[in-house]
Amino acid sequence: MTNNELSRKALAALNRGKKSMRFKELIEAVGAEPRPLFKNLFFLEERGLVQLSTSYPTDAVYPQIHLVRLREEGERLLADAAALDRAFPLSDDLGDKSQDRGQKDSAGDLSYGRALELLALKIKDQLPAGEREAALDKIESLLGLPFINDRVRP
Repeated sequence: MTNNELSRKALAALNRGKKSMRFKELIEAVGAEPRPLFKNLFFLEERGLVQLSTSYPTDAVYPQIHLVRLREEGERLLADAAALDRAFPLSDDLGDKSQDRGQKDSAGDLSYGRALELLALKIKDQLPAGEREAALDKIESLLGLPFINDRVRP
């Protein structure tokens, strides 16, 4: 499942019923693995579509999501099919595989996410299979960083 499909499913699940769900309930409703959904929900929160209720357990690196609530902006997006298609196209291109979500690739407008995507392409072509998996796993973990959509400054 691509990130855009996951975003659509998460928003739709929240839109059915009471507009908020516990994280574990949302995992079941969407049929997704916890890690990709976790990352995706922070992406949706950054765009104002959902609100997360989180906490940082002792010794935790990442916060724990307790509750996810659909915001009015998320409801409006779901009500407008054209806007939903623009925000989360169902194409299967590389831009839909990460949280970079179609950012431009011009030299002056390169995001950290897009830079990691380009690095992943080189790794797939140039590293032996044994090293490739570890490198791609590391890149995937970096895609969840809060500044992933920020522009790379020269």
